[in-house]
Amino acid sequence: MDLKQKLEYQQGIEDYLESNDVYELFEYLLKELLVDKPEDPIDFLIHKLENPRRRRLFLVGGIGNSRRMIARDLASRFRVEAVNVYDLLKNEVKKAGKHAEGILTAWRSGIYVPDDIILEILMPVLEGLEKQGKSYILNGCPRTRVQSLALQRAGIIPDRIGILTTDENAYKEKFRQNFIESQEQKPSDESIAELASQRAIEELSYNLNGVKDVYKNQWHEIESTGTVDKVADKVARIFLMKGRSNAPRRPPKVILLGPPGSGKSTQAQNLSVRYGLTLVSTSQLLRDQINRKSEIGKNIAAIMSTGDMVPDFIITELVRNRLQETDCKMNGWILDGFPKTVEQVRSLKEFKIQPSHVFFLESSDALIYERIEQRRLDPVTGKYYSVAALPDDQNLRDRLVILEEDSHEAARKRLQNYKEHSTKLHAEFAKVGMNIKAELDENLISEMIGDAIENSIPHEFD
Repeated sequence: MDLKQKLEYQQGIEDYLESNDVYELFEYLLKELLVDKPEDPIDFLIHKLENPRRRRLFLVGGIGNSRRMIARDLASRFRVEAVNVYDLLKNEVKKAGKHAEGILTAWRSGIYVPDDIILEILMPVLEGLEKQGKSYILNGCPRTRVQSLALQRAGIIPDRIGILTTDENAYKEKFRQNFIESQEQKPSDESIAELASQRAIEELSYNLNGVKDVYKNQWHEIESTGTVDKVADKVARIFLMKGRSNAPRRPPKVILLGPPGSGKSTQAQNLSVRYGLTLVSTSQLLRDQINRKSEIGKNIAAIMSTGDMVPDFIITELVRNRLQETDCKMNGWILDGFPKTVEQVRSLKEFKIQPSHVFFLESSDALIYERIEQRRLDPVTGKYYSVAALPDDQNLRDRLVILEEDSHEAARKRLQNYKEHSTKLHAEFAKVGMNIKAELDENLISEMIGDAIENSIPHEFD
């Protein structure tokens, strides 16, 4: 079976699971089966179906980012257990356990507590939660490659790992404070604390790279600036995302619609980067044909210059072929500017192409004309720029062009065409559609679309 056949087979399975609303359940059960490898898989799966789903969420990162408070906030939101490695270590020191001296020595030296100590204290706690089938947030581990591999060998696989990033200077300052407080006597030379903080941040970077390498696409970096609530919100969104693990997954299939100049292309580019989706722009598909100077490309150029719509049979075939390519099937896709007619919607159904989300960017006519008449295209990257906010790069400025389709008369025709089909398009996508005002701030629109995508993912934690 070659790659194409495998993808077609996988697509057939996904279509069946989606149509019967069991995709998420199937994914969860398969992952649990592969992790636990039970002797009796049938009884194991029956038990899983009869009990609440188990979640494992890991949170790591440097000091100075209120990680403990964030972990507690998330544990409360998701109603799961909170396991804090630092608290376990403090308790070991407090009770003068066998590892107390080793922990204190590490803290006073400004280095990581040895992996074997961490694992010997932590693993019984995690194993207890695993036996009870409880969900939990693990804060402060894994911090090294060794810890990561040990957890994997024990079959403790996270749904997601959040890595909190912090400003280097803030990290070093917080470390210096902790380092000085951990000393039996205050250091007489401040340079000792400074050297220790520099070494600590290098150690942090090195070890986190090891964690990232072990967990590949399961980790996400989250900037930890802002209040605890705000950072916890960011982490929560990451924890609720689908993610790109090696388990089967249903990649998002997103359609962005709206009148010309509503910001579809900008949002499509933002979302493509944010979620790793393959960006399929109908404008770019048509422009590629024009640039090849083929006969069909010449016809497309003539049509677009007048503001008329490219015939359905041309654009539909271009889109269909693009969505059948490997990157779209593997990564998911975001389709910018298609379908524009009910006939095009029906062609998608005929090809069994079903979007998971459809977003309509709606705007006033005045704003549309203003945006179109002020925008310029970079023919190299396909990105639009406004004349009111051109970049400083002179080479980029020099190559920006005004498209014939952006003339006022062409824009008027395109806007009229959109309005003629808009009501029917809304009706066709009523179950998966969402309206958003294009006048809103660009970043806010991205957040609204992102929230809609992420919130459609089942995330019961109790």
